[in-house]
Amino acid sequence: MSISARSFSDWLATAGLPDGASQLSKLLGMKRTTLHNQRIRGRIAVPTVIAASRAARLNPLDVLGSFEPYAALGQERKPVTDAELLSQVSYVDALVHLMSRIRADFAQALGVVPMEAIPFAGSVRNWLDAIDPGGIRQHVSEHGGIAPSNLSAQLAENRLDPELAIIASRFAGVSSASGLLVSGLVTEQEAGWPMYGRENALSELGDVELIDLVSSRLEFLRRETKKKVDDESAAVNYLETLG
Repeated sequence: MSISARSFSDWLATAGLPDGASQLSKLLGMKRTTLHNQRIRGRIAVPTVIAASRAARLNPLDVLGSFEPYAALGQERKPVTDAELLSQVSYVDALVHLMSRIRADFAQALGVVPMEAIPFAGSVRNWLDAIDPGGIRQHVSEHGGIAPSNLSAQLAENRLDPELAIIASRFAGVSSASGLLVSGLVTEQEAGWPMYGRENALSELGDVELIDLVSSRLEFLRRETKKKVDDESAAVNYLETLG
C-alpha cells in the first residue's frame, strides 16, 4: 500500500519541504526519475515517505500514521516484547554471547561486540514466528489479499510489505512499528525499541534458553546453506547437461 501523491504534496507543504521534483529528490537522496514516476502514477512509496520524514527531522512512524492507510502507526504504540527482542538476535550474536558466558577468557577476547544491525538474514521470519499466536500466516494472507505462496516468497527475501506487517502486528497484539523495523524501513530508535533492549533480553536468558536459541539459529543457517548448496549443484548439473 502506498500514499496518494496529492496527500503527500499537501504534507510536504506543512513540513516545509520543497515540492519540486529536482530539489526534493536531491534532498531525499533518490533519483529524480524515481520520484517523478511515483507522482505520475499518483502513488508515493512508503520508503519515499520515510526518507522525506527524516529530511524534515520527524519520526517516520508519526508521519506515516497521519495518512489513512497507516493510521494504526499513529495510535499508541505498545512496548516491544522480549520475544520480539530475541527474534532480532542473529546466530552470530547468540554464539558470541554463549561463548562469552562459557569462558571468561572468551569474554575478554571478544570484548564488546556490537550486535548485528536489523535486518539480518531471517529477521522478518524470526519476528513473525516470535509473535505468532497461531495461524498468523493464514490471517495475513486472507486479510492482506496475498496468496500464501507470495507471502512465503516475501519471507524468503527477508521482507514484508508495510501493510502486511501492520496486519500481522494487530493480529498478534504487538506494536505496529515492529514489522517496519524488522523489514529495515525504520530504525530501532524510530520504532521506540529500548536502547540495548536486545542485549539485555539476551543476557537475561538462562543457560538452557540461550543454548536453545543458538540451536534454533544454527538450524535456520543449516537449512539456508543447504538450500544454497543444492541450488548451486542443480545449476551446475543443468549446465553440464546442456554441454
